[in-house]
Amino acid sequence: MIKYEDIVKRIANIEKKKIKNEERIKILSEENNVLTTNLKLLNQKKEMFEKMDQDLADLISDKKKAVVH
Repeated sequence: MIKYEDIVKRIANIEKKKIKNEERIKILSEENNVLTTNLKLLNQKKEMFEKMDQDLADLISDKKKAVVH
């Protein structure tokens, strides 16, 4: 037979786990936000470097054409 005290202890344990899980979720959400922000910045930098690379390739191509003519 289940005792009232056992039920109260189980509820208390579940509440503690719930609080720990909520704290963990909060920490992981914050970490996720930081990682998402960093990823966005890295993607912006990647796009910038790709644009610079294309611009340099265009300049080199233009100079080669000018030298040939």
